[in-house]
Amino acid sequence: MGKARRLALSDSFTEMLDHALHLVKNIGEMEMNDLIEGLRKIGSYKLEIDDYLDILMVWYRDVLLFKATRDADGLVFRQELSAIRERAQKSSYEGLELILKSLDKAKQRLNANVNFDMVMELLLLTMKEN
Repeated sequence: MGKARRLALSDSFTEMLDHALHLVKNIGEMEMNDLIEGLRKIGSYKLEIDDYLDILMVWYRDVLLFKATRDADGLVFRQELSAIRERAQKSSYEGLELILKSLDKAKQRLNANVNFDMVMELLLLTMKEN
């Protein structure tokens, strides 16, 4: 509850949410220079990276849930149903699982003080491939 309240009061949260949604909806079609620009923008959220990764996790959880059930009732990002449906058609169950595991691994690596840019680059490449 406290985290939700803190995020709701944050000025940068809406901007961060918009960027994360833009990234996940378009990552399959992004060229390398677009990925580098996305990586640079993610760097501006370095202090809030756990929240950013949580947004990505919830998105891919919604995609996986929709792929499995074809029901929009349990989705957090219900307003993005068409993009979720499209991603669910393009991604396999294994690919979605790999992305979710990569998000967890990215959090672990960042907590272990691994280079931020390298962690995020690996994550974005995994997301693009799957």
